[in-house]
Amino acid sequence: MPIYQVTPIGNNRDALARAVTTTINERDRIPLQNNMGWFVDFDGTTIELSNTLGVTGQAKGEISPVGSTLITAVTSYYGRGPTDMWEWLKIRFERN
Repeated sequence: MPIYQVTPIGNNRDALARAVTTTINERDRIPLQNNMGWFVDFDGTTIELSNTLGVTGQAKGEISPVGSTLITAVTSYYGRGPTDMWEWLKIRFERN
């Protein structure tokens, strides 16, 4: 399954957290440090994930209950972070 980074880009972290934790299995998500978002293992496109989370997909004129969110496909990674995050990414990239 593709890996995505889901990042709140408005004052909507709590709403997005509810959407992520209620729609994505715990084993298919890992939070980023400092409440900056999540990595998500999701079998679909960025648009499908956005619609699943309620970021988009509402009827015309209806406001998103989640708010502004950036969803990015992760194709490689590098940097510094907690060991469990690197392990989570490594396992999923090797599986795909």
